Amino acid sequence: MRILEVVADGNPGGGTTHVVQILEGLRRDHSLGLVTQKDSYLSSHAETLDIPVFGVDFFRSRLDPRAPFRLCRVFREFDPQLVHLHGGRAAFFAALASPEMPTIYSVHGYHFLHKSPIMRRLALNAERLAARRAQEIIFESRYDARVAENHGIVSRTGRETIIPNTVPLPEVSEAHADPRHVGFVGRLERQKDPSLFLDVMERLPEYSATMIGGGALEGEVEAEIRRRGLSNIRMLGALPHAEHLKALPEFGVVVMTSRWEGLPILPLEAMWLGVPVVAANVGALDEVIEHEKNGLLVDSRSPEDFARAVERLAEDAALCERIVENARDRIRSQFSEERMLADIRDLYRRVAGG
Repeated sequence: MRILEVVADGNPGGGTTHVVQILEGLRRDHSLGLVTQKDSYLSSHAETLDIPVFGVDFFRSRLDPRAPFRLCRVFREFDPQLVHLHGGRAAFFAALASPEMPTIYSVHGYHFLHKSPIMRRLALNAERLAARRAQEIIFESRYDARVAENHGIVSRTGRETIIPNTVPLPEVSEAHADPRHVGFVGRLERQKDPSLFLDVMERLPEYSATMIGGGALEGEVEAEIRRRGLSNIRMLGALPHAEHLKALPEFGVVVMTSRWEGLPILPLEAMWLGVPVVAANVGALDEVIEHEKNGLLVDSRSPEDFARAVERLAEDAALCERIVENARDRIRSQFSEERMLADIRDLYRRVAGG
């Protein structure tokens, strides 16, 4: 079957990690193509897999007609039997480009909820159009499915399914990281709230931290670290996905200070690799993390509450060991890559009839 994967943002992140899993896992079963940003992390990775890549700039403006026209040309050139759209921007432009093309739309979170009222209204209309044109809609979590229903993006029509993000399950060795070494992994953007992470570390002067990730706030975060004299924090910038996976077991704990999330891949990776997670209780994180069973959830935006959670794990070895064991069991039973790929294969066959 000829299948075209379309994702607007080709930079490292949860969405691109998910697309890489599909490309690597299904390329022997199907003839795959990829549409994404030219010369991006994702396009380069696809080329190493001998998957044809079509560069399209999705980020000029939602009103820019060039992206839909370019998509039309790609659809004609690749002639897919099915198009799998990842994220709202890709789904919106594809709906304009070829409304009759058989499509599956994977929702990777609804970020429009946190925009200005005008932008929220525009994005909501775009999401409704994208959802209406898709033959099937994949949600990563029950949380996103509820958001879509509550905002009139979808109604219960039987076109919706939940396939959570997953991680491969390689053999792992027991981690022996310093319990006082704290990790932050994520884009340095408002959503991830790196400023709150700095507030947390300011309250943990005896702890060290490493921040992995780049983004619009990178310079601001670096300046703030210098201004506050937080010599216990080092920044590594954005790393290729394989490198950040190697770095995770070096952390005694991963802290997620996000303002909002869908169902991110980071906690799944950390939990499988034996690194306990302290996370803000937002979005679908409570669908992965059960408080005090396989991780710790923080209900407030208080840096003191995050710091206390980090200290609990560092000071209570029995709690930490129990959380790590339960976390691996949860990932093994519910979030394996093999299970996700099987669900995607079945959906492709159902939609395309092949």
